[in-house]
Amino acid sequence: MRRRSFIKGMAAAGASALVPSGVTTALTSCSGKDKEWPDFNEVIDRSGTWSIKYSRATDGEIPMWIADMDFRTDPYVSEALRKRLDRDVMGYTFTPPEFYEAVAEWEKSLHGYNVDPEWVGYAPGVITSINQAYLTFTEPGDKIIIQPPVYDHFRLYIERLGRVAVDNPLILDERGHYRMDLEGLENLIDDRTKVLVLCNPQNPIGILWDRETLASLAEICERHGVVVISDEIHGDLALYGKTHTPFCSVSEAAARVGMIFAGPTKAFNLAGLSGTAFCVIPDKEKRERYLGALRNAKLDEPSVMTIEAVLAAYRKDKTWLGYVKKYIEGNIFRVERFVSTNFLGIKSIRPQASFLIWLDCREVGLPQKELMEKFRKEAKVIPSDGLSYGPGGEGFVRLNLGCPVSVLDEALERIRKAFGR
Repeated sequence: MRRRSFIKGMAAAGASALVPSGVTTALTSCSGKDKEWPDFNEVIDRSGTWSIKYSRATDGEIPMWIADMDFRTDPYVSEALRKRLDRDVMGYTFTPPEFYEAVAEWEKSLHGYNVDPEWVGYAPGVITSINQAYLTFTEPGDKIIIQPPVYDHFRLYIERLGRVAVDNPLILDERGHYRMDLEGLENLIDDRTKVLVLCNPQNPIGILWDRETLASLAEICERHGVVVISDEIHGDLALYGKTHTPFCSVSEAAARVGMIFAGPTKAFNLAGLSGTAFCVIPDKEKRERYLGALRNAKLDEPSVMTIEAVLAAYRKDKTWLGYVKKYIEGNIFRVERFVSTNFLGIKSIRPQASFLIWLDCREVGLPQKELMEKFRKEAKVIPSDGLSYGPGGEGFVRLNLGCPVSVLDEALERIRKAFGR
């Protein structure tokens, strides 16, 4: 009941909340037809929807951890799904050529990457598909390199599948900038090292890796026979006019060693539509081997709703995506203003992509467990634990900013009171 009261209270506040410049609730689409766009200030009651995010929130806590946004999805996507349901037929469905063509068109138009549709395959969810790549290109006991602090599911499933996770930690300099330790990477690789998992853009920090870094990574991995699995699920959410660089696009070496996994689930807020993803594998041998493994496991058949969602997201209109990114940028500004005017021992590292922000809380001076308890028990805000992302995560938390400004402002005020004591 307390959680519902909080949501209703925030809904009332949201009507008068400051909207970032350029965001409106009704726009004219590129097709010339009027379309009502979601109001990003709307506080949506997600109770009764089996939401993982809110299932952990008790006693009025604000959940800001798992990476889904509290916004209604692109109306073109919702409309496409409703139209399909109106046909009242949910029979067996093959993957149409339009699926592969739409992915190729999207990669070209948004990221400037010329993808041959033949390189594209359906992928049953990014993490599920990456796990299948582990099984396809490694044996039990083989080593898989990750670059912490990085998305915790990489390590989790490497270990569950009987492989060995090897850390190549990112380097954080005194200015708060991260870079890859490419020299350290070269020294890590031995004859049992088969795969490197790249997070591009990087989660939880939000780094858009530059072309030079990616090309150097590709050269090292090709020289040692290491396959690069590139998780690019946050790539469509590049911010501040920046552009995401797909790994396989940076060089011939990257195209030979690389595999890209991505989809619309983060950018279009479709995380609950399981299995909505794709892979891009330019190298024919790797592509045939991997897609064959999916077929053998019967993991190569998207649902009809997956197909409809991908086609609607990638072929209809980019207006919603542009405006949600504007809104996220506004929320990042609010956090930056908050940490610069409240001296709480908390610093923010501006993300270049996505709706997640990496907060440096080391100056607070608390052990990680006590830091997390302070957020949850005193501030009643639930961030992601920085330590879960591996070495380099201690003293940090990740905060999800994909929420209305009224919710964010309430969370920041709670943090101010708790950490200002």
